[in-house]
Amino acid sequence: MDRPTRLVPLHYVAIGGRGPEDVVTDPDGRVLTGVEDGRILRLDGLGDPDTARVRTLARTGGRPLGLDLLPDGDLLVCDAERGLLRVGLDDGAVRVLADTVEGEPLRFASNVTALPDGTVYFTASSRRFPLDQWIGDTVEHSGTGRLLRLAPGARTAEVAWEGFQFANGLTVSGDGTFLIVAETGGYRLTRYWLTGPRTGHAEFFAELPGMPDNIWREDDLIWVALAGPRNPPLDLFHRAPAAVRRA
Repeated sequence: MDRPTRLVPLHYVAIGGRGPEDVVTDPDGRVLTGVEDGRILRLDGLGDPDTARVRTLARTGGRPLGLDLLPDGDLLVCDAERGLLRVGLDDGAVRVLADTVEGEPLRFASNVTALPDGTVYFTASSRRFPLDQWIGDTVEHSGTGRLLRLAPGARTAEVAWEGFQFANGLTVSGDGTFLIVAETGGYRLTRYWLTGPRTGHAEFFAELPGMPDNIWREDDLIWVALAGPRNPPLDLFHRAPAAVRRA
């Protein structure tokens, strides 16, 4: 990497909640994250742990996971129990944008990214297992994860691509020509084209040494958080016929 390698000193800030999942910063540099009890927290002054402030911005009533900011400044939230939500940064008002897909309840919305034109893409990790049974999808390995699209002004989401092995983290390329989807159960990143001759198609992008979770782009770099290492016994199990895995 062509940049200084000196590390920034780390410190811990107690946030009064369990399981912070995704993090984004608002226009004022404050950190937003969702926790296990359904709250969206806003953290300010993180440079000094003694003066850092943690406030509740909103309560989703579910389990917030992936976050992103809309071009107009509101917050997008993938809630594993309630679907795709919109949260006002000024008043904390929560509005459901999508809770069904093709007539079925939207299960396990996971991560989200907003394009400059207001189009929203988000992932649903599994069609068969809820969040508290996520390990079932990883073991079954049936590939029911989906990439979903919500067009500007649309009331319903549509399926952009399906067949992912636990679709999880999501980000858009710097030039806006493709998305990258993290497949936790596939140990890989997959590219979905937004422009060009392969628009609307997905292809292999990179293999990883472990299970990817959230991902984030910085310029032309993609940072990947690994939730765990590869599991050789699980890999061996996945080579068995699907009927055996579901028995």
